[in-house]
Amino acid sequence: MEHRIKALADAITNAQTKYLVLGHVKELHFENNHLTILVDNAGPLHELEEKEIDHHLQQGMEEVYGGDITYELKLFKGHHPHDRENEVPHEINQ
Repeated sequence: MEHRIKALADAITNAQTKYLVLGHVKELHFENNHLTILVDNAGPLHELEEKEIDHHLQQGMEEVYGGDITYELKLFKGHHPHDRENEVPHEINQ
């Protein structure tokens, strides 16, 4: 996965956009010419949505994936190590 993020960042010419992609994009999901970009928190997500940054991001994606690519930015909701504790009861032998 990281090599795909790096390939996208390398195709971006704007330093700020490249920094945001390398530092805050956690996953890329590509399906049927649609790319979902998962970002680690809301601050960088909103920066990537700004008009100028979005323009540079789109140019980089078109270079890597072609001109007919569509995309969306979403907040990454990863699993925390203690999430499973909430699913499994602690007192099994009751």
